[in-house]
Amino acid sequence: MPIYEGKTRITYYDLDFRGKVKLSAILRIAHIAADVNANQLGIGFSVMMPLSISFVLQRFALKIQQMPKYDQVVTVRTWPAETSRGTFIRKGDMHDEHGNRIMEWSSLWILFDIANRKILKPSALPVQVQCISDIDVSITPDKVVLPACPPFAEHTHTVRYADIDTNMHMNNSIYGDLIGNAIFPTPTLDNYPDWKEVQINYLGETLPGDQIKITACKDDDSYYASGWAADKISFAARVKV
Repeated sequence: MPIYEGKTRITYYDLDFRGKVKLSAILRIAHIAADVNANQLGIGFSVMMPLSISFVLQRFALKIQQMPKYDQVVTVRTWPAETSRGTFIRKGDMHDEHGNRIMEWSSLWILFDIANRKILKPSALPVQVQCISDIDVSITPDKVVLPACPPFAEHTHTVRYADIDTNMHMNNSIYGDLIGNAIFPTPTLDNYPDWKEVQINYLGETLPGDQIKITACKDDDSYYASGWAADKISFAARVKV
């Protein structure tokens, strides 16, 4: 079935110090749904791993109409949208108990040769995937252009065991915590507005032992976070509030 739909409960573990759902938790929910949908489509982990092929996330765009609350049961959907210029576009959304859309996202994925650490063409996919074009979301995964604003926070993160997934690089959801750590360097309940839109560009593999220098700055109504490892950019993100 091209579209996945399932329910999930927002747990205490998903919340940050403000009682809001952490960005990493949202990324994890979206990723789990995508994994289930990939299994339904015949391109899940059990099929792809023996072929040494994996989907790798390049960009993720999130629009938040309303944050879910603790213990709220939400409906999550995701579906393959289209293939464009060698990338796979996947979209998704989240609805509350009344059927209201409270979040939506769009993401850009590439096929990756795990053994040789190189990008593959879409034709390397072992099956043909049916795409859904009649469901849309109001956000696209855009390129993040970092402004020349002075940083208000800076720290270094060492990539360790808990950050790494089976592809032997940092899992995409972990970047959500890195962005949160950068934007909220000294957690306090004062003067932290809600996030409305997030754009993340995954620009380079981050491997075990890498030292990532992470900075954050603010420009108008947006926060920007970026990470550099060995003088190469790892990620860039924009958070609109």
